[in-house]
Formats: sequence, C-alpha cells, structure tokens
Amino acid sequence: MPRFVIFFAYTGETWGRMVDQPGDRTAAVRASAEAVGARLEALYWMLGEADGMVILEAPDAQTAAAVTLTSASTGAVRSLGTHQLFDQDELQTVLGKVRDGRAVFRAPGT
Repeated sequence: MPRFVIFFAYTGETWGRMVDQPGDRTAAVRASAEAVGARLEALYWMLGEADGMVILEAPDAQTAAAVTLTSASTGAVRSLGTHQLFDQDELQTVLGKVRDGRAVFRAPGT
C-alpha cells in the first residue's frame, strides 16, 4: 500500500489548547485515518518549520488527501504538506518510466 508523509504546523491557538489540555494526538490521528481507510504508521514531533510529521499508509492519494484535509478543516493547523513516499523498487519503476519518456521528449527550441 502506498505510503505518504504529512508535515504539519499548528496554529498558536492550537498549541495553547494543547498546553492547557494535553491529549493523545496520536490516537486522534489514528482514528481519523482509519475512518477513511488509511493506517497511521507513525506520528513524530519536531522543532523547526514543521511541528510534526505523520507517516501514513493509504490505498491512494485521494485517501491521503482526506486525512490531510480532515485536520485542515478544523482550523487547528496553519500549514500542511502531503508527499507520497517511494521505496527503492518503486523508484526503479519511476526511473524506468523516465527513461521511456526521455527517449521521445524534445526540449523547447531543439
């Protein structure tokens, strides 16, 4: 099943609510992912531009987008970014398709 990484950053208001009432965010994300047919693999917190990241298995990009937009629709986050992950075998498939496409592609002006 395809894997996706979702980077997220909370609003200041959300951080304030979490300080006042800490809860199990992993359980909340897991429940919302499962409700749309995805599986939470991991949730990690970090410092920097993003506050955390979710690693998710989903049957397709639409399901991964549903997980992302569930959070976005609550107003709790200020930014979200969803990216599909590829393992080595999948990368080899992509590179093979690039070779096929490159064989017929002509750059502008050539």
